Amino acid sequence: MPAPSSHAAGKDLLRLENQSETDILNIRVTAGKKDFFLRLDLAPNDSDEVENPDLVANLRVDYGLFFLFYEKVPLPDAVALVFCSAHADCLSVDLKDGKSLHLQGKRQDLVPEENSRPVCELSRFTPGMTMADVCSILEKEAPKDDNGAVIAGLGFDGQLWAARLYPGKGGMLEHLELRRPLEFADLKKLLESLWKNKYVPWQAELPGLDVDFAEMSQKDTMAQWNFLDGALDNFLKDRKGEATVMFAPAGSLPLLADSDAPARDVQLFTLTLRPKSNLMLLDVAAYKGTGKAKS
Repeated sequence: MPAPSSHAAGKDLLRLENQSETDILNIRVTAGKKDFFLRLDLAPNDSDEVENPDLVANLRVDYGLFFLFYEKVPLPDAVALVFCSAHADCLSVDLKDGKSLHLQGKRQDLVPEENSRPVCELSRFTPGMTMADVCSILEKEAPKDDNGAVIAGLGFDGQLWAARLYPGKGGMLEHLELRRPLEFADLKKLLESLWKNKYVPWQAELPGLDVDFAEMSQKDTMAQWNFLDGALDNFLKDRKGEATVMFAPAGSLPLLADSDAPARDVQLFTLTLRPKSNLMLLDVAAYKGTGKAKS
């Protein structure tokens, strides 16, 4: 249910304010047998307006790293919902009569705790993998987001993540999204693992900097990694904006940079850092090779 661009005829608008320190991805609205999503992608301190569902409903607010659940929210009487998870997981409901109602949410963390079991472990994501291949112990009633992705805890690269498994055609897994709080030590551990597994930066976008490493043939691999490390260190000190870096296998990069489709199976990583939201997001995608190298 996307936000309307203008006031729908005969419908009230509901203002949504994210005063938390984390992105709000979506809200699931449940009232009786009715169950639907409000798609948001609200960054901290952002706001939006949606058509008021006009229902007394239970809400599941998806912050990416955790859920907050609120029961019996009186949406017909509300003009605004103000989310502030940094203050005791409270939801402030601004009412039409000028008063405010404060509701206490129930929190469910999506990043598994250390030493928690059972948690699936993924060492490599390859083309043609199914959901069961990635995690055979997925709960039958595992939660899903507004795009149909299955949400589960997943071990990857020696760290625990809040994972979203996006289904593709024929039961195949299209790609993975892995989320953790943005911690410097965890980021360094991930980058070191990519280096050890012979991955190299391909493209990077940071505030004021746009780099295509495939065009830096004059620099050796170590020099490229050092350049990226310095750029990320400066970015994290400044803590403004967003950084995105795509990584590819070193042996495949020249072919990928000069081709519309990979000649052989390849696994790519896209790392997104959002200091404002304290988020480290790793997108993992696998592509089937065509078997034909460009001549």
